[in-house]
Amino acid sequence: MPNFAKKLKFVEKSPLKKLAVLLEAARRNPNIISFGAGAPSVPPPKEVFEEINVQFKKNSWATTTYTDTRGRGELLDAISRDLKKYGEVDANPRNEIIITDGATEGILLALMAVTNQGDEVIITDPSYMGYSETISVLGGRAVSLPVYVEDGFQPEIEKLESLITNRTRAFILLSPDNPTGRVIEKKRAKAIVDLAVDHDFWILSDESYKHILYEGEHIWVGELPGARDRTITFDSFSKAASIPGLRLGYAYGPSEVIEAMEKLKQYTSLAPNTLSQLMMIKFLSGGIKDRFLHEVVIPTYRERRDAMGKFIAKYIPKAKTVKPNGAFYYFINIKDYLGPLGMNDEQLAENLVNKSGVVVIPGIHFGANGRQHFRLTFVTEPVNRIEVGVKKIGDFLAKKKRV
Repeated sequence: MPNFAKKLKFVEKSPLKKLAVLLEAARRNPNIISFGAGAPSVPPPKEVFEEINVQFKKNSWATTTYTDTRGRGELLDAISRDLKKYGEVDANPRNEIIITDGATEGILLALMAVTNQGDEVIITDPSYMGYSETISVLGGRAVSLPVYVEDGFQPEIEKLESLITNRTRAFILLSPDNPTGRVIEKKRAKAIVDLAVDHDFWILSDESYKHILYEGEHIWVGELPGARDRTITFDSFSKAASIPGLRLGYAYGPSEVIEAMEKLKQYTSLAPNTLSQLMMIKFLSGGIKDRFLHEVVIPTYRERRDAMGKFIAKYIPKAKTVKPNGAFYYFINIKDYLGPLGMNDEQLAENLVNKSGVVVIPGIHFGANGRQHFRLTFVTEPVNRIEVGVKKIGDFLAKKKRV
């Protein structure tokens, strides 16, 4: 058999593959309580579902044919208006926005466009598990910026500055964050922009959870002074519209970088999903998005977040965490429990699903600084099952030896 590409040795198989087995088991077995999946649990608005039939009846061919690589003009226009409405962002729909297959493809295209072999990209640790491997497969080096529960998982600016070298090409900021639920403070966002200006690197601002916000304000990083010509921003319809399986997102930024991303997209996915685009044009019209977020998504998830926080304090009292202001997750420091159990966080996760019927995500999957933590998703289960699941975790952690 011919050899494989050398770059593969720098890429680990995604832990999501292993976790997918657990999540699939949870889907098949109603007795398993899942705090694992980072996906919405409420269905999209009914108007979005109905739009599928409308479009098929109107012109079935048009729903399945290619669109322009950047996306349909109507959706680009709608996104431009949406950015103006929510963030006072002026993004030209013709040359500063591109539709992508989720935010994931957008980040890949951006990294392909702005990094070279051997470049360094700084990411917080813990952070979303997809960043570091993407950087590696492109021949770059992911540099970890540790963040800690004691600091509310906010990045320390002095530490960030100490990591910058002449090879630093970009910093990836996810806010609200996965796995910690941290929302970046404005003063820190401004300081990051100042460093990017002083040291001439890109900011890749992942805003996939920007509408999943319970308290505080979302910081539009690209609109801060000095940021506009060095910030590429990403968003996904997966969270706000509850359509993760339809794989649709977008990126916006300086026209030159969007043009470069378009050039690369021609050879990755060629064009975004047509039917998904038609559905999201509907989502962004007639006040549907506002109603869905304010009447369904935020009230539902806030209730579950508050309940989970109460149950963590009651049943896992020695755990350290912070109440997430956004996103879907609690990130729990369980160091005080692991020693007596004689386990690490991966072993604990395996035992919890096998012996207690509860799925959690080991913290190590989010970076070396995620060791001795696990992530709990609070959006996937109703309040009564959240209590049952957290109590089962607490009962297991209370044991004094390996089981």
